[in-house]
Amino acid sequence: MGKLLLAAGAFRVAPLQGEMTLSFLGRIADGYGLTVRSLLSAVTEVAGQQDVVGALRGDSEVFLNAAARDRVAALCRVPQAGLRRALPAWTREEPLSPSKEKPAARLGNGVETVAAWGPACPGCVAARTGRVAPARVYLAAYQRVCPRHRCWLMGVPGSGGRVVGLAGCPEVVQAQEDHRRLLRRSPVAGSAFEVAEAVTAWWWAQKWPEERLWPMRLEAAMPAGEDLQRWRILARDLVTYPETVALATLLASPAWRLRVAADGGGHLPYRLADVPCVPSRALCNVGIPALPCLIRR
Repeated sequence: MGKLLLAAGAFRVAPLQGEMTLSFLGRIADGYGLTVRSLLSAVTEVAGQQDVVGALRGDSEVFLNAAARDRVAALCRVPQAGLRRALPAWTREEPLSPSKEKPAARLGNGVETVAAWGPACPGCVAARTGRVAPARVYLAAYQRVCPRHRCWLMGVPGSGGRVVGLAGCPEVVQAQEDHRRLLRRSPVAGSAFEVAEAVTAWWWAQKWPEERLWPMRLEAAMPAGEDLQRWRILARDLVTYPETVALATLLASPAWRLRVAADGGGHLPYRLADVPCVPSRALCNVGIPALPCLIRR
């Protein structure tokens, strides 16, 4: 590791809770005046040879073997136990190397390899680290909003993500509070939210000019200078989030599930026609006036 080894332990860089490993390495590299690729080469170097496999993109994650993790721990001056607690992917995989004793790193890309993520809230990062620096963290569906700084943390493939202000969309901030409350109260909340997400995604894809709520929210959240068509693709989850949570709350309700079972004659329904209560009650709960048009179609 050359000069980098001589500087090991010169200063401490602590990980953020839930941070992606590559994001953490990027912040370490910045402290040493290196690129993250140069840092990975240095961390895996043995006798002039480096062992880094894979393409580096804005949304990549890196997986290190034990020898490489030891070197990183020495550089950042954080014990392995602390790194394991903070970094979800820290010990997720063991990249192969010619020898188990030699450090190795593998870069991964794509949703099949890298779990859902987004940019860390810049205000929270500055408060935690004392520096304004980009960082990426793993985010579940109920972690997309920073309620303190009122922003949406958007993962964008091939990039470091985007932070979107929610000053004009207070209902999105409230929806996350409702979502978390639902998860605490219902054991089926997770699966209910997944179903609700699929439903609102289908609604979003339809053409129904009568509807006004989602277009207004789309415009209110759109950053200055953004292309509307591109923004419509990127912002679907943000725009539909309050209605997705409302629908998930309905689907997770014990009373609702009993009603569906009764309408279905005690059998698992296969079609909306088998459960007449579904369209009208769902639309009433979600509160988008134009949605009955969709059902009639």
